[in-house]
Amino acid sequence: MTQVMKKLVSLRRKRMTGAEAARRMKISRQHLCNLEKGHDGSPSIRTVERYAKAVGAQLVVEST
Repeated sequence: MTQVMKKLVSLRRKRMTGAEAARRMKISRQHLCNLEKGHDGSPSIRTVERYAKAVGAQLVVEST
């Protein structure tokens, strides 16, 4: 799991249940669980962005 996902999962746990996050993303609870545990491989940037939005966060990508 990437550092970004770890931070987002931590934030989600403070704000809502997994069931609520899954409902907001319109995916199954099992799919959300797999995403959070990194079982789906490396998630796309779009998936990470959808997850961030569902948990009330904003994903910002900066170039170095």
